[in-house]
Amino acid sequence: MRDFCHFYRILPLSFLLLFLLPAHNGSAQNAAAAAGGSHPSAAPTSDERIGVYRAKFDPALELRISRNGDQLLVQILGQGRTVLAPQSGGRYAMKGVRPAATMEFLKNDSGRIDGCRVFQKEPLYTWERVDGGDGPLAGTYRMAINPYHVFHIRAKDGRLIGQTGNSAETPLTPLGRGRYEFVREGNKYQLEFKTVAGKAVSMVARGSYPYLLTKISSVLPHVSNRTNGFTHADTVQGMLTPLRTCYDVLFYGLSITVLPETRSIRGSNLIRWRTVHSFRRMQVDLYENLAVDTIDYHGRPLHFTREGNAVYIDLPAELPEGSVDQLRIYYSGIPLQPDIDALKGGIFWLTNRDKRIWIESVTQGIGASVYWPCKDHLSDRPDSMSISITVPHGLMDISNGRLLGRTELSDGQTRFDWYVDYPIVTYNVVMNIGDYTHFSDSYVREGGDTLALKFYCMSYNLDSARKLFADAKRMIALYEKLFGPYPCPRDGFTALESIYPMDHQGAVSIGSMRSPFNGDKYDGDVRRTLWHESAHEWWGNSVGCSDYADMWIHEAFATYAEYLNEESLRGRAAALKDLTRDHPENKEPIIGVYNVNHFHMGDMYLKGALMLETLRSVIGDDSLWFSIFRGIQQRFRQTPVSSKEIEAYFNTATGKDYSWFFDEYLRYPHIPVLVLSVQQEGDGLRVSYKWEADVPGFRMPVKVTLSKGGFAFIYPTTTPQTMEIKGMGPKDFAVDREDFYIDVRGL
Repeated sequence: MRDFCHFYRILPLSFLLLFLLPAHNGSAQNAAAAAGGSHPSAAPTSDERIGVYRAKFDPALELRISRNGDQLLVQILGQGRTVLAPQSGGRYAMKGVRPAATMEFLKNDSGRIDGCRVFQKEPLYTWERVDGGDGPLAGTYRMAINPYHVFHIRAKDGRLIGQTGNSAETPLTPLGRGRYEFVREGNKYQLEFKTVAGKAVSMVARGSYPYLLTKISSVLPHVSNRTNGFTHADTVQGMLTPLRTCYDVLFYGLSITVLPETRSIRGSNLIRWRTVHSFRRMQVDLYENLAVDTIDYHGRPLHFTREGNAVYIDLPAELPEGSVDQLRIYYSGIPLQPDIDALKGGIFWLTNRDKRIWIESVTQGIGASVYWPCKDHLSDRPDSMSISITVPHGLMDISNGRLLGRTELSDGQTRFDWYVDYPIVTYNVVMNIGDYTHFSDSYVREGGDTLALKFYCMSYNLDSARKLFADAKRMIALYEKLFGPYPCPRDGFTALESIYPMDHQGAVSIGSMRSPFNGDKYDGDVRRTLWHESAHEWWGNSVGCSDYADMWIHEAFATYAEYLNEESLRGRAAALKDLTRDHPENKEPIIGVYNVNHFHMGDMYLKGALMLETLRSVIGDDSLWFSIFRGIQQRFRQTPVSSKEIEAYFNTATGKDYSWFFDEYLRYPHIPVLVLSVQQEGDGLRVSYKWEADVPGFRMPVKVTLSKGGFAFIYPTTTPQTMEIKGMGPKDFAVDREDFYIDVRGL
């Protein structure tokens, strides 16, 4: 996944939409600032307004009130944050919300805040009839501007009954002249039908009313990081305990039915495993907001208990070491929506430019168990996997691997069956559901075999997609030259337009092709996203970390791949100038905290890429440099690895111990400082130099000008050294700070 700033446009609460605008080399901290400030604290506060508020009629509508200094902020979950500006009468204006909206807090009989009310005058909404029922008006109507909103009308005992989502059925009250009143949660709507030949084809709904939300918590959700600390749930998800190490997953058989109208899912997952050591109890993961309906084990239900997001399953008898067994978990519910501010994924339920349903699962960090049950740890990948996604007719699903078949079902649904022929990290499993069109190509690899290429996009972006994906062959050829063979040839290479860019294996998701603020403007930066996310097929999806603490293995190499594309197209000097244009923050070590599912972003991208280019300059042999890349891919193909294993491979391949280098750049926040004293002596210079670094014995060679206009190596250590340079003045002396990511003091 590329590192992104996220800018938000806030639209009517009745149809929340999120727009993501990528910004090159943005940081996670910048993302929070763009959305309205730093991450809110989860600590209790004396300000009663702070907390989480949820609409009873629509659980997907959730507001989080926080403070940033003196400012009161509201986060609309799945959309972004904005400022609450005080007005008279105890109300607050929600800045940037259109149509204009105001909020007031509600108190109970004890004088405590227990809810809020949002006032917003809605425009007229047209609902199009999508199927018929008994009589001229009965049937199903879908909101034209938001296809997730569906209104069902049926005739019962001579009356018309209306229902939306999971709400209760409510009679429609006739108002005369083809108009009816519908009341939901105390809010009144006027419905007016348009008929053709005596049968309704659409209706218009109007109303001006408040949204009532209940305060469900006075504490904001915890954002786990080094500053805020980690929770027991983080440890349960991030730690490998005997209840997880006792089995090795061989195969997942995932089947999901997606229900956009209620933003819910139901499904099952077959888990087949090999017993590593004998056990009778095992841990599987599924977020606690999703229900486990039953667990089937050879035709009989199993007993299980739940603790947070962990499911502990008791088998009827102890399984012997080496045995192969399986069970199937049936489950259902409403998955979490993404909380971009907190770097937590989930299911995006959005619409495209044509107001058609557009859905994507994004689960890196939060875990695949946010929407399907699995052993949710990076260290265990199934050897293969089947994925079946059932969606409403007219939509297409793009998941991982090869499409085996598409089946039209009798209930107005379509099932898409996919198969992944290689090990896959659980967070890479994806649903991309929408109004997709596609085209195919092929790439003839060195040696003559053919790699199938498949591309998907929104129909209105087909021309742009053909231009963008025309670069795929050149890119794959470059990666195979530098990194080694494409890791999943039987599955082919697939790239697609998506809501959010992610490195989904066999379904590389590149984000939207156009600026979300101007539907006619092509977003040229998306090509770099294609380079980055495609590089993850090698770095992350094939060779990937076994703990999120080591995720630099994914992101440093993928960001470096962006640079390598630029180098191949424009030359090393131009690419290096682009790479060094921005600066890492250097506030925290690149390597995170182990065993707590520490998903983090920040410096592992740019600083990681600069670290790699620095080591390339230190080694000074491109033939050896890229042979190391190819060797890592060959040695650890389709394998979870640790940072220490990657570091050890570099040491073995070069015949030198670079532990001091990796420790300094990966395990400390600051970069090394070359401390200089440059004095004119006669016709030359007297230069004193040493490294100032966190690692004792840091000894990186670096290039400086030892003659006018030419760089050469010197070999500083943490002990001061002195050299004399003839025929140069102080202005002639320089340090190579493009090829080496360092600080310099004394010039």
